[in-house]
Amino acid sequence: MAKLEYHSEEPLNREAKHISFDVPDDMNISEYKIMCVRLASAIGYHPTSIYRAFGELDYETESDRDFKDLLKSLNIIPSSGSLIG
Repeated sequence: MAKLEYHSEEPLNREAKHISFDVPDDMNISEYKIMCVRLASAIGYHPTSIYRAFGELDYETESDRDFKDLLKSLNIIPSSGSLIG
């Protein structure tokens, strides 16, 4: 496992002060993008805002499709919208 860390001491920074992830050593950029999209969703950003910021995902796993289908079935995202792919 690799550790991905970010730390900022800037007092006027409106970003996170400290972020730490344990990620697979072989994580690719598409998997990283999916992780960022999921985190944005988890902290409450609207699916439309997430889609505008991240666009379509190049990589989608079966669990990503299942998660998207679940959100659609709960009417959390419109069927034409994209949250994770």
